[in-house]
Amino acid sequence: MRDRGRDGDPEGRTHREVRRMNGAETSESPLRPGDLEEAADRLSEQADRLRSQLARNEETASALRADCDLDAADTGAKAVTLRELHSRAETDAALLERTLAALDRLRGGSFGICTRCGRPQGRERALALPHAELCVGCAGARGAGPGG
Repeated sequence: MRDRGRDGDPEGRTHREVRRMNGAETSESPLRPGDLEEAADRLSEQADRLRSQLARNEETASALRADCDLDAADTGAKAVTLRELHSRAETDAALLERTLAALDRLRGGSFGICTRCGRPQGRERALALPHAELCVGCAGARGAGPGG
């Protein structure tokens, strides 16, 4: 008995066969359905955590800006703290963007597939860094960090 494609093809063709016929053949994700659920949960939790952190950073920065400076040391300490908060917020915002993009790929069926070369990232990489966009080879070629 043949698997029916995701679209319920009346001919009983698999999803891969339908894509090949439509000229849209790409690499399949090496992940199992349980892996996809785990990745979705982790990505959703990460997105929620990042949103909360960004909100806390903004509240802290607003409070610092509203606080009056008593002397030059206060001004300097405030400036350093605001720069650190800004830097953290930029990092968190970039990771949130990548996390939301990974959730979109998961919903679209391309999670675990390198966005550059179209090959599977590998199960271990996709589960360890669910927000990663690139396979190890493409991330290395681009000189990206481990989250590629």
